[in-house]
Amino acid sequence: MNIGLLISELEDREVKKICIGASQAAKDKDVNLCIMPGGYLVSEKSDDNSYSYQKTAIFDYAADFSFDVLIVDIDRIGKNVPILKKEALLKKFEGIPLLTITPQEGFDCINSVENDHEQFEQIGYEAVCDAIFYAENKKLPANQEAKSFNYVEKDALESLAYLLKISNKLLLQKYPSEKAYDVFARILADDGIKNCQVLLYDNKVRNTIKYWWKKPEKITIKANLYNGHITEYEPSERVTNTAEITANSFKGHSNVFIAGALYVGEYQLGLLLTGFSEGMLTDYFFESLLSIVTGVSRVSYLEKELKKTNKELYEVQQELARDDSVLDHIGDQDYLTGGLNRRGFFAKAYDLLKENFKPGKCAIVAYIYMESLKGINSMYGHEEGDRAVRKISAILEEVFEGCIYGRIRGDEFAVIQITDEEGKADNFRQEMSNQNAKLLSESSRYMNHLKYSICEFGYDENLSLREMLKETDENLQKIRQLQ
Repeated sequence: MNIGLLISELEDREVKKICIGASQAAKDKDVNLCIMPGGYLVSEKSDDNSYSYQKTAIFDYAADFSFDVLIVDIDRIGKNVPILKKEALLKKFEGIPLLTITPQEGFDCINSVENDHEQFEQIGYEAVCDAIFYAENKKLPANQEAKSFNYVEKDALESLAYLLKISNKLLLQKYPSEKAYDVFARILADDGIKNCQVLLYDNKVRNTIKYWWKKPEKITIKANLYNGHITEYEPSERVTNTAEITANSFKGHSNVFIAGALYVGEYQLGLLLTGFSEGMLTDYFFESLLSIVTGVSRVSYLEKELKKTNKELYEVQQELARDDSVLDHIGDQDYLTGGLNRRGFFAKAYDLLKENFKPGKCAIVAYIYMESLKGINSMYGHEEGDRAVRKISAILEEVFEGCIYGRIRGDEFAVIQITDEEGKADNFRQEMSNQNAKLLSESSRYMNHLKYSICEFGYDENLSLREMLKETDENLQKIRQLQ
């Protein structure tokens, strides 16, 4: 049986004791228990400028994980919000048997604990026992007898030394691509933890108090420690359904897990799911563990961005060397096509958005990639390549008449238009498909083929040009990989 325990934070002494009791009950009753510390619910009117609300994203996973029953410490999780906000969280889990730790109108609550000795440990133990019976019988059992607990909290200095060991390994040394997460899992395995998963989304997902995130359907397994062994994957095998994350972790022998969201600022990155140990209850230990994994992911992301920037610089150097004119790169005009260059496109695009992107309108953003240009340059020389670029520029000027468009890299064009006309993006896609067909049918020494991404964005005052271009570019990269 799989049980989820939703709590606020492990730094709360009462919550910590509840987790001690719950973990002992899970072991005694031979069930899987996943502890999910998600902090505290916040309202949309909250003045809190920190990103602590991002922790609650872990609760969104609970609805999809294969839990047979949920235990929710709703009073503590919702201590800063009105009762309706608490009810909204609980209603997310409709269809899953659910018990609250304290009474909440409209929801079943665990049996009260009368024993004052180790009261909160008893509550945690009672909660798990009640949850097992409740999932099987749809009703609460009789109260459990009082238990004794021999839990010894790990020394804080020992936990700190362990965190230092992990951070030194991961943040101060270099490992082959994607291997840092395996190193992390191996360190946990050496400490006796049998199971751990590091899971990240391919692209960070925006999540704010005002605009809550939508959990992506797919997530990538960066590391999987199962029963003490690191799982080896082919790249194509790493992508899994987000709803199936716990399928591997919960199979086999019963275990106690802890799960936390990985985030940076306004963006969700993924989550960490790992075996629960005594050290996890040291104040801020699990928070620090999440921060280390987040740090590794950020370093990996920045390394990829650096490679991409170096590539762009190299392309600019090639263009400068060929054209011998710096003025084209300082001004707004592209020397080859006569249209806008990168600088000119962005300047006009920002002005367009500022003046015309208003409620009721949408922005259409397109990226067009000359797939064949490098081959043309290589086989027939740059002069022929320049002719091919000018031809494509003329086609785009016709297709996207009235739009702002420019050549932003040697083989890439970008387009933006603000419109209230329905179906405009589909019209552009159809016209680009027609133009591609014409290019392919033309008799020529080479194939001048285009790959393109055309995306439509509804008005949102928080939506930036950079975000729209990024999403369109990422969509283009996926298209390039699939074709």
